[in-house]
Amino acid sequence: MQVPSEILLYARYVGAAVVLMIIILAPAWLARQTKKSKTDMGFVRVASWLFGWTGVGWLWALWWAVRK
Repeated sequence: MQVPSEILLYARYVGAAVVLMIIILAPAWLARQTKKSKTDMGFVRVASWLFGWTGVGWLWALWWAVRK
């Protein structure tokens, strides 16, 4: 049984979007796992959403999420 190439193409795009969302939302998840205060978690989420498109902004949000 052959799967049409369009279905495989859509599956790749959906998979890439899921992986991208996991990567973008990782700092917010890590902030929650390290039991940050609500204010710090809010700052991490906003920084991740606003500056997550840049590598430096995402790394900053990630650092903020895991620091003690």
